Amino acid sequence: MQPKTKRRIRLLLKIVVVTLVIATLAGFVYEEIGRRNDRKRIPQIGQSIDIGGRTLNIYCSGEGSPTVILDSGAGEPGYAWSNIQPEIAKFTRACWYDRAGEGWSDLGPFPRTSATNAQDLHELLRRAGVSSPYILVGHSYGGLNARVYNGMYPNEVAGMVLVDSAHEEEPNRAPKFMLGKTLPKSLWYPLHLVTRAALRVGLIRLFTSSPSLPADPAQQTRRQIVAALRQQPKAVATLSDYVTSPESYAQAHAAAGLGDKPLIVLTRGKPLSPSGNAEMDREATAYEQVWMHELQAQLVRLSTRGRQVIVSNSGHGIPEEAPQAVIDAVREVVMMSRATRR
Repeated sequence: MQPKTKRRIRLLLKIVVVTLVIATLAGFVYEEIGRRNDRKRIPQIGQSIDIGGRTLNIYCSGEGSPTVILDSGAGEPGYAWSNIQPEIAKFTRACWYDRAGEGWSDLGPFPRTSATNAQDLHELLRRAGVSSPYILVGHSYGGLNARVYNGMYPNEVAGMVLVDSAHEEEPNRAPKFMLGKTLPKSLWYPLHLVTRAALRVGLIRLFTSSPSLPADPAQQTRRQIVAALRQQPKAVATLSDYVTSPESYAQAHAAAGLGDKPLIVLTRGKPLSPSGNAEMDREATAYEQVWMHELQAQLVRLSTRGRQVIVSNSGHGIPEEAPQAVIDAVREVVMMSRATRR
């Protein structure tokens, strides 16, 4: 290779390196400015509690025992419960919280599973001074967390409401088109590193559209706030952590049952909307029967005092579509728990 050619290649490499360094630094600044704007645009609702070098957000109101702890579905901020929590707070203390990386909580370390979520919640409640016993309310993925928490800290749990809770047999029983894509376990951590790097240099923010919000927080609706929280770059990055859901399914399966603690299982009963594909619709309809009468019925048997309620006017989003069903179920479990304690 000619010396002149070598010099040109070295010069080109230097230009590439310098360009990458400048782009990275610019990305850091862009992301930091974006985070500051997010804090102004979506003022925090709740209280940040340090659980050991990072903080989680929690909001509680009401008086009485047991305390109701609300755990959202995958990718949902705790604020999604803000239509239900105030109603529960009328008859006992009630709290919603943001899991790591969601809502107003800091990101958490890898892996994010139901066990690590349970550990986070346990430390959060301890440091926030929210004393047990607890009634755990878990929607969808939050149901796995509730079951694992009960298995790890059984003396703190007085009862449970599972709201169309995820079930460990879903990956084996559901039609393939209803399941999310999975990755080999060997790629879980690399994916985590890539998404965290993309988050830090502003790439996720660059390619993620953010819902518009009224400048005055007093004019922001609950749905607008929930949508904005879902679209935060850190929340989008955290979605990749749900790739570890097979471990959460296994942890829930291995967790102990509730014994004689009161349990209500709320199950969606609203038929799915037709997709236009006859074969897919047939499979989906058949699976809905399995979901209602087999998988959800198995959850009822986690307790000797378990009961299933099929919410006929709601699909999977029961907290949003039929909030009164959740409120009524929580009230019943709270009263049963109080009667047992007396």
